Amino acid sequence: MLNLEITWEGEAHRFALNDGEHTVGRSSENAVQVAMARVSKRHAAIRVDGDSLFVRDLGSRNGTEINGTPVGESWAEVPSGGIVSFAGALMRRATPVSTAAHKLLSDHQVSPALRYNMSQGFSRDAQSRLMDRSSQLFELLASSDDAMAIETAACRFVAESVPAERVVMLADAGEATQVEARARWTKSVGNPDAPLQLSSSIVGSVLRGRDSVLVANPLEDPRFGGQQSIMALSLRSAMAAPLFDNERVRGILYVDTTDPRVRYTQADLEVLTAAANAVAVKLRNLSLEEEIGTAARIQRSMLPSGVSAPPGYEVDAHQVMCRAVGGDLYFVGARPNGRVLVALGDVTGKGMPAALAMSAATVAIGLLADIEGDVKTLAQRLHRQLFKSLASEQFITLFLAELEPLTGRLYYVNAGHEPPLVVRQGGKLEQLDSTTIPLAMIEDTPLDVSEAVLGPGDSVAIFSDGIPEATTNGESFLGLDGVKEALVSHRAESLAALRGRIVTLVEGFLAGGRASDDVTLLMLRRAA
Repeated sequence: MLNLEITWEGEAHRFALNDGEHTVGRSSENAVQVAMARVSKRHAAIRVDGDSLFVRDLGSRNGTEINGTPVGESWAEVPSGGIVSFAGALMRRATPVSTAAHKLLSDHQVSPALRYNMSQGFSRDAQSRLMDRSSQLFELLASSDDAMAIETAACRFVAESVPAERVVMLADAGEATQVEARARWTKSVGNPDAPLQLSSSIVGSVLRGRDSVLVANPLEDPRFGGQQSIMALSLRSAMAAPLFDNERVRGILYVDTTDPRVRYTQADLEVLTAAANAVAVKLRNLSLEEEIGTAARIQRSMLPSGVSAPPGYEVDAHQVMCRAVGGDLYFVGARPNGRVLVALGDVTGKGMPAALAMSAATVAIGLLADIEGDVKTLAQRLHRQLFKSLASEQFITLFLAELEPLTGRLYYVNAGHEPPLVVRQGGKLEQLDSTTIPLAMIEDTPLDVSEAVLGPGDSVAIFSDGIPEATTNGESFLGLDGVKEALVSHRAESLAALRGRIVTLVEGFLAGGRASDDVTLLMLRRAA
């Protein structure tokens, strides 16, 4: 039997599957029902063979992927730690407990004397104790230390909050990774590595059910049957709380004591649970900061470090993200047919979801630039790929154009993007309006191509809505009047100088405030 977890619409659902084949789909007729609109009625098949897991697609509308790679109708093995996507519903093996962690646990099937969940609220006693230690808890959560130091400090904080002789934290290193002993605190100088006498069934219950548990007195519990290890440790009371970070359970915090005068109470369990939740959120934030930093570096590496202008043209690009990662993209690259592909787009939303979608679109555009086909064909292929891979609520506005350098002809698709501004050498201003709706919004999107011609001395400014919609209060916006004035009045200046004027215009309007959206500007000028 293999335990699997499938997450959709923010909730995790567990399935225990025996060896053999099982179907996955939206319909209740499937062994594994995924009640999500983008999932087909009969979407995919799963095959369980011991600890091995295989998946194949059953001709679904929105596809099946393993770690981002599409799966066809042939069986594909899911690697250990791999994530399967059924149109955005994510499946992984249920979090296991490592061999090392198992050594810390007994196999006694002990039922807890008390279960507690934070949804039940806190007693006055627990609230008072938490208030008394609020400054220490705040200091812990505000710490800039690394995860290991935070985990050790958390064990010490718990030991000072409840009468404990030993506190141990078991935690994973990320989703679908094993739970390991990460940190511990012991009151005495005895054997800190003595095995924990908390039943593996209780640990599993805490990991799966988000409930904290309390075992009142293991020595007096007849189910222990005088086990030598229990007797040797003389455990009098024990508790365990989930490291629940408001999204998932990362592990557990375990506490026990040998003091015969100590009997843990519900208030003790509530205090432990609150501390475990706060520490789990802190650890999640540390993970997110690390992930966001990595994502930001990866995203920056995907954008052009500089743009190369074709002979007879000048190009300038500028981008500032309002967060560590963003949803704007731009691209300038030569094509096999001698033309130049120019793109600037904006993915809906902000933060990590927009950044992931932006990265997918950037990679796709770069790959499409190297294959044959006109701009309409490229836009169609890009739309199909994005519609299949982006979340149902995501889409992208995009200006995608192909420049013919010798003639100045610009063949373009404007998929709901801010109309680029063409500045003629004589000062006339034109805009390249939308030709269709944003990509990946609906499956059957008409993609019409329009044409413009850049004559000698003409330039075009392509930008994201972070410029005209620059705002700090959500009520007043920069607009385009000042941008148009700068483009026309200073059209004889270099593009770098023009870019400086527009950036100064945006920064002046924000008056030192933080931009609410990414700001991206790409300008192209044909030599006079």
